[in-house]
Amino acid sequence: MKRGVVLLWLIAVAAAAASFLVHLTLRFENVRLGYDVDKARQEQRTLQEVRRVLSLEAATLSQADRIETVARALDMEQPRPEQITMMLDGPAAPELVRTAQ
Repeated sequence: MKRGVVLLWLIAVAAAAASFLVHLTLRFENVRLGYDVDKARQEQRTLQEVRRVLSLEAATLSQADRIETVARALDMEQPRPEQITMMLDGPAAPELVRTAQ
């Protein structure tokens, strides 16, 4: 009888220890995932800021006044009408070419 009680007690202690280890493992994994999520959110904020800056820079660089200033600095001039070739694509392209000529 005493031997059976000791065996049951050892099984209960082993089960409690195993459940405690599983709990700790899950807790540490939860904390690690929290850090990973925080790192990903920080990277997302950084990338959004970079995108905003690049979008602003693209808008600034594509302004007509700036392009004209750069072209004049490079001694470029307005093209003559015979130098312009219209490049059209799609089902209405032949009609637009006839009306442009």
